[in-house]
Amino acid sequence: MNKHTKPLQRTLFTLGVTLCLAGALLMVHGSIFGDRTIGIAIVTGIIGIGLISKSHKVRQPKDFSNTKSKSADINVEGR
Repeated sequence: MNKHTKPLQRTLFTLGVTLCLAGALLMVHGSIFGDRTIGIAIVTGIIGIGLISKSHKVRQPKDFSNTKSKSADINVEGR
């Protein structure tokens, strides 16, 4: 496993949860920052949910150095 995958997953998850909580706070106490904060709260919550889902899909890069070209195995005859 790539040693940088775990911290990246944790960082994305933490940032996502923080954004979701900030969006929920804006929805509940939106009058603190003025009127019309519901749109910003919704967008913030959606971005937070997206980051949480992305944190579970982070993959390590593939190593292609040991793979063999498939096109070299195909025998193409003249038509």
